[in-house]
Amino acid sequence: MDNASLEVRSITQSEDETIALGRTLGEKLLGGEIILITGELGAGKTRLVQGIAQGLGTDDNPRSPTFVLVTRHIGRLVLHHCDLYRLNSAEEVDDLGLLELAEQGDVLAIEWPERGDGVFPADSLKVKMVRGSHDDERLVSLSGEGPVSRRLIESIELTAGR
Repeated sequence: MDNASLEVRSITQSEDETIALGRTLGEKLLGGEIILITGELGAGKTRLVQGIAQGLGTDDNPRSPTFVLVTRHIGRLVLHHCDLYRLNSAEEVDDLGLLELAEQGDVLAIEWPERGDGVFPADSLKVKMVRGSHDDERLVSLSGEGPVSRRLIESIELTAGR
């Protein structure tokens, strides 16, 4: 499989649909994936992570970890929900040791990944969330290059196509 970039887009019409998209993604995770979630404040990033946690079978309901940077949720796999908003440099992000967590098979869902520009591998799933034309509508694009992110995107496409 080549490393060409692949992208799929979705529109969610409510918080519940955003959570459901995350749940579908969470169900497809095998361990070690890095999910980089971008979007303005209030774009639904944490709602997506709540769905990912549900898809991993955790009983936790992740909240925005803005003040603690990283929260851990245990389900079928370990999910680390990271919010890098308060960090100021890629060096600060690198110092957190997040890549080591992914290397041991944990899943990383990272909000504000641009704070760590250059830290995360190319084969990370990139999720961009943009507010739509009404309050609860979100335009969501999933993109990536490399086998891990491509597998996730293709599995989401297949699920959406049913």
